[in-house]
Amino acid sequence: MKIIFDSNVWQIITIPENFPDDPFQDDFKIIRQAIIDKKIKAFLSETIFTIEAIRKVERQDYFASRKAKIDITENETSNGWINSTFTIRPEKGIDFNERPILKKYFDEALKLGFKVIRLPRIAGMVNEEIESLRYKQTGDELNLYLEKVSEVIGEIENLGAGKAQIDAIGKLYDPIAMKGLKKAPATERNKIAKAAAEWADGDSVAISIAMNCDYFCTRDQAKGAGSKSVLSVSNLAWLRTNYNFETILPENLSKLV
Repeated sequence: MKIIFDSNVWQIITIPENFPDDPFQDDFKIIRQAIIDKKIKAFLSETIFTIEAIRKVERQDYFASRKAKIDITENETSNGWINSTFTIRPEKGIDFNERPILKKYFDEALKLGFKVIRLPRIAGMVNEEIESLRYKQTGDELNLYLEKVSEVIGEIENLGAGKAQIDAIGKLYDPIAMKGLKKAPATERNKIAKAAAEWADGDSVAISIAMNCDYFCTRDQAKGAGSKSVLSVSNLAWLRTNYNFETILPENLSKLV
C-alpha cells in the first residue's frame, strides 16, 4: 500500500514509545513495522517541514517578510548564442536550527523508509536541510506527477480551500496576497496561522492524489473543520467522487496490514 501520513500521526509512528499515553499506540507500532517490512510505502508532504514548521505566532511575520531570489545562469553555445536559465527560489529557506525535536523525528522517519515529497511552487518555501534528501522523480514519473498535482491543487483552490484561504486574507489588504499579509493588522494573526495550516493540508491532499496513494492517514476526520477546509465533509465527498481520495484513521490502517 502507498500511504501519505498527516502531520498529526507521523511522529507517533516514527517513535511510538515517546507517546505512552496514546490509546492507539499498539496500532502505531503495527503501522511502523509494516513500513519497515515494506508492506507500506510511506510518504510525507514537505509542507510538514516548511509551512507547518513555522510557529503559529510567527507565521504572519514570516510570510510578510518573504522575498523571491532570481538566479540567472548564462552559457555560450557552440554557435555563439547565449543560453540563459532563470531560477526563482526563496531568498532564505527554513532549517532545523530552532527545531531540534522535529529534526530528531525527521531523521528517524528517513531511517524507517519515509519519503518526503514536494509540491513545487514558484518561489515556494523550502527546507534547505532536506533538499538533497527528498524523493526524486524523473522522466515520465515526474511529468505525470507535475501535471496531476497542478490540476488537483487548482481544483482545491477553486473550492476556496488550501492556499486559497491565506491568499484571500492577503488580498483584503493588497491585490498581491503576500504583500497584503505584510499590511494585515495583528488582529489577523490567528486567522493567518490557521490559513497556513489549511494551505499545508491542501498541498498534502494534492500530493496524495498525484502520487496515487491508497489513503491519506490522518486523525483529522473533518471534525471542527470549516466548510472551506479541504478536509470538510463536503470537500472530502467531492474529492472522493472526482479523485477516489480516501482518508483513513491510523487504527483502521493497522487492521489493513
